[in-house]
Amino acid sequence: MYKLKVNRNECIACGMCALECKILQEDSSGKVEVVGEGIIADSEVGKVRNIVELCPTSALTLTEEFVNAAAKLTELKEKMQKPLTFTPPSADEYDFRLEDKDEYAEAITGSLSVSGEYEYDYSSSSSAESAGKAAFRDEIYSQAEALAQQVIVMYEQRRLNKVARYAETNGNYKYGVHQRLIKDLRSFVNESESYTGKKISLPSDFFTFRTRDTDYINERQDHSNDWLAGRIKEHLKPASEFYTCVRTDRTYEYVTVSHWFGDDTREKKYSYAYYIKPDSVARFYRDVARATWKAGKYTKQFCERELERFHKEIAQEWNEKISYLLRQI
Repeated sequence: MYKLKVNRNECIACGMCALECKILQEDSSGKVEVVGEGIIADSEVGKVRNIVELCPTSALTLTEEFVNAAAKLTELKEKMQKPLTFTPPSADEYDFRLEDKDEYAEAITGSLSVSGEYEYDYSSSSSAESAGKAAFRDEIYSQAEALAQQVIVMYEQRRLNKVARYAETNGNYKYGVHQRLIKDLRSFVNESESYTGKKISLPSDFFTFRTRDTDYINERQDHSNDWLAGRIKEHLKPASEFYTCVRTDRTYEYVTVSHWFGDDTREKKYSYAYYIKPDSVARFYRDVARATWKAGKYTKQFCERELERFHKEIAQEWNEKISYLLRQI
């Protein structure tokens, strides 16, 4: 039998060989690697030799080796029937961490408009201060639930989804599991055909895994946000804790005042204003992020449970494919 080998130092990632040879595949850098043992069936040797000769950098090598096909087939069957093992990411990679709150708070700071400008419409300092507090409650504090939703969305996008949600991108855990299992299946099929000398008939979707997101994560992420809103109220500090963000100021102008008993006079007329300090409002944003963390809609336990279900379902699919392949052998 023959074996195909790749000198990755010479490979320039042109991709032509991977298109023509089923036991070669591209890695994330575009360079090719051999699937499994690299065993070439006798019926494929001529085609593969042509591919080797066409490599522009001579990165491919085809060598003849003695292989005990019967013994190798026995080893292969034993390897195929070993249970799947998974190495999921550590909890630090997907948990909602307290130290993330400042990052999320900074990201939502632009969600509300805080001009930091004075509003001179009041006749006394106390009325201006009351108006400022009311503006904070009505225009900023009242948005806490909506801001919490933004924090949750950012958490899902930046941390949770790369582990719990399926996406065909490098670094996504579920996609990585699929790619590993597909590579193993291709290796098993290639070796089986090489050792038995026969072409194995496979369903068109044999190298496709249906299990991606389980019902569990769909139910959790589609859950009503009323639950989160209630928990946010439990953990968020009252509006009065943030009233230090309101400042008052006064200014005056000289106005002419007419008197019935004499000449007009020039007098000072005072106007009072409130002003909401943007820097102080940032403390409110951080508290919203902290309250969202405390509410704990998504925790590492939630993600672990999703992965448990995913592993169980993907293992069932894997066993069905292996059983089918063993029957063909």
